[in-house]
Amino acid sequence: MKKIKDKIRNKQSKVGIIGLGYVGLELLLSINEKKFTTFGFDKDKFKIEKLKKNLPTISTITKQRLSKTKKKFFYNLKYVSKINLCDVIIICVPTPIKKNLEPDMSYVKNSIKSIYNYLRPGQILILESTVYPGATREIVFNTIRKNKKLKIGKNFFICFSPERVSPGKDYSINYSDITKVISGYSKNCVKILSFFYSTIFKKIYVASSLESAEFTKLFENCYRSVNIGLVNQMKIICDKLGLKIFDIIQTASTKPFGFRPFAPGPGVGGHCIPIDPLFISWVAGQKKVSSDFIRISRDVNLNITKWVVDKIIKKLNKNQSKILIVGMAYKRDVDDYRESPSIEIFSKLKRKKFSIDYFDPYISKLNIKNKTYHSLTKISSIKLKSYNAIIIATDHRNINYKSILKNSKIIFDTRGVFQNINDPKVVHC
Repeated sequence: MKKIKDKIRNKQSKVGIIGLGYVGLELLLSINEKKFTTFGFDKDKFKIEKLKKNLPTISTITKQRLSKTKKKFFYNLKYVSKINLCDVIIICVPTPIKKNLEPDMSYVKNSIKSIYNYLRPGQILILESTVYPGATREIVFNTIRKNKKLKIGKNFFICFSPERVSPGKDYSINYSDITKVISGYSKNCVKILSFFYSTIFKKIYVASSLESAEFTKLFENCYRSVNIGLVNQMKIICDKLGLKIFDIIQTASTKPFGFRPFAPGPGVGGHCIPIDPLFISWVAGQKKVSSDFIRISRDVNLNITKWVVDKIIKKLNKNQSKILIVGMAYKRDVDDYRESPSIEIFSKLKRKKFSIDYFDPYISKLNIKNKTYHSLTKISSIKLKSYNAIIIATDHRNINYKSILKNSKIIFDTRGVFQNINDPKVVHC
């Protein structure tokens, strides 16, 4: 362990990251900025070619930031043998949910399989993908221990650390300021990981076990899902009572204890909130334990999208058929539309024979059911006036909402952009 620590201390350790999405790329650059040599691996060859040219592949990483970093190398998985050069290996691949709502661990399993023959003594292997409790032992440990050269906890170290990246967040909080939760197969695994990540993050919290750290990640996003489901249900009730949900939230927020505000919306999207709670539901089902709160909040967050669409349709007459949706990303200031409620709104209105265009400054084109749609390049006052209705589905901060308010005939506001505006043309939904 002393040799490994000396390499980390002297910034001689090489770090390899498999999976360069929102989590992996942010982590790679943060580590690189601490003067470590980094190797990034991804199966997307197009993404790799862009990164080699310092061209951002996600909206939250700038070209300037990419250009500033040194000693970084990007490879597609054809060159995964270079993982042998790395002293620290971090896996950040997706873990989606199958159609039967069972966790899909194939990306993690394939990553371990692809690097297995290139592993060597003196390496730290960290899993950062979201997984069910027990997955690190079942998938990573049970595979690695077959290699007789690797003595886990002695010359090879297996760890799990849940990611806490928030795409599109307010970057007044630096990534390195976020407390880094870590865990390891053994005490030595925890010690060596703590030593490494202490060079990247200001605060380290050691979870009591691998399973505790795995569950923590799921619990964090389940907490958000349940509370968003609650506030979305309150939105429907307030609507029936003629009350404004944002007024209620603002008033309740004056209480200095026992209340934390959550914002309602047209549904939830991305990889975390719609997906992570299902990992808990699945593992709870395996143990014959109820997870009703998760099921109910999921149902509410799915049904709120239908409620929004129904409210839009009821408000428009047959002649008001031309609609512009503003924002297709699942949340503000990102270019990710996975599980986005905007897509569902778009699709449902299309099926009702409405003419739909969209504008999203972060998503120039998107694919819905094997058909490609392109964003408007801009929304001028003249263009806005040509639509019967505008739907604000994602509240990106770089959109001219004053122009939308001034030049639109009717606005369906699903995000509370105009929560303080009393104008009959604004429909809160």
